[in-house]
Amino acid sequence: MFKMMVVPDYMPDQFSAWYMLNTHLQKTADINIGLVMPESFAEVAQLQKATPAAMIYANPFDAGHYVRDQGYRPLVRPREQFDEVVLVCPADAAYQRIEDLQTPLRLAVSHNEDANFIGQRLLEPAGLPESDVERQHKDNFLMVASAVARGQADVGIVSADVYAQLSDITRSRLKVLLQSRINEISHVWLYLPQWQAEADALQPILTELHTDEPGRRILTSLGMPAGFEILDEESMEFMIDLVDTLRD
Repeated sequence: MFKMMVVPDYMPDQFSAWYMLNTHLQKTADINIGLVMPESFAEVAQLQKATPAAMIYANPFDAGHYVRDQGYRPLVRPREQFDEVVLVCPADAAYQRIEDLQTPLRLAVSHNEDANFIGQRLLEPAGLPESDVERQHKDNFLMVASAVARGQADVGIVSADVYAQLSDITRSRLKVLLQSRINEISHVWLYLPQWQAEADALQPILTELHTDEPGRRILTSLGMPAGFEILDEESMEFMIDLVDTLRD
């Protein structure tokens, strides 16, 4: 079976939308697709080690590993939608900017170490000794935001896209201290070369999804109203190189 995996960067209310997309792709392409939606990045790693997915919707921080280490190829990416990181704190916190932070600091992070790295770069102006920062590891960005909103952590590193889709109640309990402005990296759809025929069939369906009302409804539910665009090898390599540069 053609397994299609979505990494756990999505909001809970988007869960059904991914199944709507899967159903649409199966019917339109006449391909039997098994949708896999792991609950954590640890589960993603376990599943990929056991049986790599034919196609995976990955964040830009992990894309290099899939392309260079596991042999995946680029297919499409969200149009005009880039991945950024925000540092959030409780809405009633006394500090208003990074430089106001003091130790000891409770920092909530996900298992996305590259997003965490960018968040750490954003924290550098605070000049906090690493020994005075207590890291709290959560399974995903949503749990990071929840920990901060509940006052269980002082600062959290969250995907800007996830933050934008939080409920009004949760956002009212948070405030953004700082957001990255990379404007070049995004989530990507990748596929294994042995599934080339299926990828060729799915690519035009994904890129044309925004051209009719049913497709637009799915995209809106996924938080990607502009749809998808073709991602070529050169653009993929540029994105990977940029992420590598951010790590240096």
